[in-house]
Amino acid sequence: MTEKAIFELIEIFKKSAVNLPISLKMKTAELVLNLMKNQKNFGLFIVLGWHDQWQDYTDISDSTQDIFVKHHINVADIENHADWYREVESTVGFDGAILIDGNGEVVHSGVILEGLRPRSVAERVNPGKFADLSEQFGFSQKVHSRHLFAITSSHVFKDTTVFTVSEETNSFHVFENGRIVYSLG
Repeated sequence: MTEKAIFELIEIFKKSAVNLPISLKMKTAELVLNLMKNQKNFGLFIVLGWHDQWQDYTDISDSTQDIFVKHHINVADIENHADWYREVESTVGFDGAILIDGNGEVVHSGVILEGLRPRSVAERVNPGKFADLSEQFGFSQKVHSRHLFAITSSHVFKDTTVFTVSEETNSFHVFENGRIVYSLG
């Protein structure tokens, strides 16, 4: 985790229109950055600000991956990142998203988000002719499903901050309102 990244994220979150506590966004970002420092070649997709009303968009391909459904942890209560880190570290090989509600409760992992329609969202966020969705959403390099669904999630699920790590490039992105608000790597 670089001090520069932390400083940049604080400044970005101060200007954010997403109504989530900066401290919650920063604790989540710090966790992801620490995971990146200690592990390579993993993918991660976190939706922060999740609401139960969006359950119709979810499915579970493997119920053993939903380790937080009965064992919630709270990002806001964590003083020592080691505990959080171990819990989330065990999910980096899972398919799907980690869902964290607006109070910091990690409520699900390994969740498939369906029906988001990335092409339709891309047309609303940045209309025009583009070679592909990576270009239309503004990525500097080609990305795949995890990132496309993450940026789309940040638009469809209002007032969320979404974090991803690319398994292929080890890049870190933060999305809000269908836009890339931070990119590292």
